[in-house]
Amino acid sequence: MAHSAVLRAVSKPFRQMLTGEMSEGRTKMVELTDVTQADLLFFLRLLYTGQVDEADWDGLSGTPNFHVMAPNDAEPASASLLDGIYLAAGTFRGAPKFLNSNQVLLYRGSDDDQDGPCWKLSWKEDGDDDEDSDEANERLLLEQLWSQEDVTEDVPDHKIGWDFSQKGGTASAPPTGYWTSEKGVGIWGSPGKNPVVVWKLDNPPLALLLSALRIAKKYIVEYMVRWLMEATTERLNAQTFEQILATAIMLDISPLRMRCLRFAESCSAIRSRYEDGTFTEPLVSLELQAIWPHRETKRRRVF
Repeated sequence: MAHSAVLRAVSKPFRQMLTGEMSEGRTKMVELTDVTQADLLFFLRLLYTGQVDEADWDGLSGTPNFHVMAPNDAEPASASLLDGIYLAAGTFRGAPKFLNSNQVLLYRGSDDDQDGPCWKLSWKEDGDDDEDSDEANERLLLEQLWSQEDVTEDVPDHKIGWDFSQKGGTASAPPTGYWTSEKGVGIWGSPGKNPVVVWKLDNPPLALLLSALRIAKKYIVEYMVRWLMEATTERLNAQTFEQILATAIMLDISPLRMRCLRFAESCSAIRSRYEDGTFTEPLVSLELQAIWPHRETKRRRVF
């Protein structure tokens, strides 16, 4: 009954169902057959409090993301590369690896490290044009490391390199808090031995955000549509683009569709996927024709 009163207040469709002569009006209950329990709990908490609780998606979020902040004495160019959000990008040595938008790699080091494996941060370096065949094979493996692919072959840490490292964490996640030189191994990319700060992002899984957006749009909870659209836009990147745009098309949310298209215009990775035809959602490829007209391959005339 408590939910009934709140839903009537924020949503015209719920109000019509719960105050009419239909079964929903008599029982004050609405059956939502297309919504999971986790989706509904997340939506209701957001509706009641305007906040989220990690307990609502415990076990659903998969591999978390992390934010890294460079030491305060790092060179500005280095800091701008290191800083940012690191997203899961496949696995290496059975552990997840992470990449930021500048292609800085966060990976779990070798078991040969003293006192156990360290988690390490490494910039990507350009290859040598004069590589022999063995070096070229190593370079291919390194290219895999700095991609979304799972890497099944081992690569020695000294071949990967690192600029900061830290003991601790688990097999699936790096240590959080202050990374200090005393708990690192080898090189420390800060002249004053200042710490790197790493913290876990407790964002709800994107799937939950999009599910809540779908409920809010379907039942015309307008202020939540606006809030969830903004929260979804903040999660827009090359990896989430297809999922977000497909949802925006399905729900016919024009502002979100336009934001996705503007993002795509400046993203070479999305342009490449479009031209290669690797999007799995046909409507996404169709929508992208608004900015990149489809070119038909000319056919040979047969006489």
